[in-house]
Amino acid sequence: MNYKTERFGKAETRLWIFLFLISIIIVSNFAILSARGEKDAEMFAFNACGEGLAPSRKSSLLGHGLPDRKFSATSGFRLDEGYPRPRVFTPNGDGSNEQVTFEYENINESSIVCWIYDIRGSVVRQLDIVETGENRFTWDGEDEEGNIVPSGIYIYHIEVEGQTINGTIVLAK
Repeated sequence: MNYKTERFGKAETRLWIFLFLISIIIVSNFAILSARGEKDAEMFAFNACGEGLAPSRKSSLLGHGLPDRKFSATSGFRLDEGYPRPRVFTPNGDGSNEQVTFEYENINESSIVCWIYDIRGSVVRQLDIVETGENRFTWDGEDEEGNIVPSGIYIYHIEVEGQTINGTIVLAK
């Protein structure tokens, strides 16, 4: 029997490795979320501008909802989707839409961490929140050094006792 082998170039090899890693990340995230046994939640897909797409009902998933949706975690944490809606803000000093605000309720004094990432996946800012009750936290478009970040799409990742909520924010100057 003759076996034919193909050689891939460096670019093709990198592309296959990238696609393989992305598939592992997607599968592992689904497995982690589905193994938690939380209550049903609606899960929505989002495009790059943060606009909601097709909703679906999935068991044991916590996802990111459309505006005015709230998610209750078993840890006693509830997050409103934030405003302005859509989450586009302009920290340019004109007094309008200077920051993005998230309202939350923290019943059990859980430790809450919000990371803001740029589109490349680098951490831009980390916000640690420990206040209980109904409250809010904001991001003013600044990085850890206090500099206004460039215009673009940013991802927020909020973690409360191992549960996560993710979404997008658009900063336009």
